[in-house]
Amino acid sequence: MFECKNISISHGDRKYINGLNIRINSNEIWTISAPSGKGKTTLLKYLAGFKEDYFSYSGQLYLDGVDITQTLPSKRDIAMVFQDDFLFPNMNVLENLNFTNRCDFINPINLLQENNLSYLSSQYPDQISGGELSRILLIRLILLNTSVLLLDEPFNGLDNENKRKTINFFLNMFKKYQKKVLLITHLEDEILDRNKIISL
Repeated sequence: MFECKNISISHGDRKYINGLNIRINSNEIWTISAPSGKGKTTLLKYLAGFKEDYFSYSGQLYLDGVDITQTLPSKRDIAMVFQDDFLFPNMNVLENLNFTNRCDFINPINLLQENNLSYLSSQYPDQISGGELSRILLIRLILLNTSVLLLDEPFNGLDNENKRKTINFFLNMFKKYQKKVLLITHLEDEILDRNKIISL
């Protein structure tokens, strides 16, 4: 279980997050829905272990009963896709995936083949579409082999067809590998489980 207890984030007199509580079990997707400017990205960065100097933070984080509030980002069992994330431009898609692969039991080329994306293996980041990039970033997230996945508007900017394909792709990966997921969005059609929503 990944648990956030009484998480608050503020800047001066302004509170962006106020006493947030979430419990995420394996094979659950929780969504935080809020308009722009509500501190969604700042929240995810904090959960991943990255604090920005001009914000004040309080509350505790637990993963499988262990307090990880002060744990270094590299030591947390958490991976994140940022809203404007990228691949290394000097590596092709397969090289990017191999470089970040922490799974002894998953071969990146097999993941590409399973998802009909093997044609991208030798392509460079500037040669692929936004929808293809989104799916490659989600594959990379799986290959990081963490139990908790944080997604900052991962379907942002995709047209309806690419968004549908990418969401279906992610749901298949999520179910297969039994992850704990927290997704940030401001769009109704990106909420993946309507029984697990927190509005800010």
